[in-house]
Amino acid sequence: MGFSVTATHMILFIAALAIAAGIAGVVSETGDVIEAGIQKKMEITEKMFETDIKIIHVQSDEYTFVYVLNSGKRVINPEKMGVFIDDEWRTFTYQILNRSTNIDNSLFDPGEILVLNTTSLLPGKHKVKVVVQDGVYDVYLFNK
Repeated sequence: MGFSVTATHMILFIAALAIAAGIAGVVSETGDVIEAGIQKKMEITEKMFETDIKIIHVQSDEYTFVYVLNSGKRVINPEKMGVFIDDEWRTFTYQILNRSTNIDNSLFDPGEILVLNTTSLLPGKHKVKVVVQDGVYDVYLFNK
């Protein structure tokens, strides 16, 4: 009877160690997932802080021209921008003024001015909102 009690205790001890190791593995994996999520969130926030634009002028005649300055530290892809006039999305074409010496001239580099050409407007007060990647935007109010 003495050996069976010892064997039973040994089996229960080994089972407890196996369960504890399994729980430790799950906790470790959960910690890694949480750490990766926090790191991704920090990268997104860093991109938002480094990306900035400023609408410096709007000229509205036959068409509406929106002059946008890349005042941030990151390169912006104009193909991933959105233009809203009076809270309505508008199609646009663009041209980059004072191009830098960047090899890829289709990108909007820091310090460059981008001219967005969009539809004409009726006389009155208007609001232009330009949104770039990462959700950064600027708003400009003007009268035509």
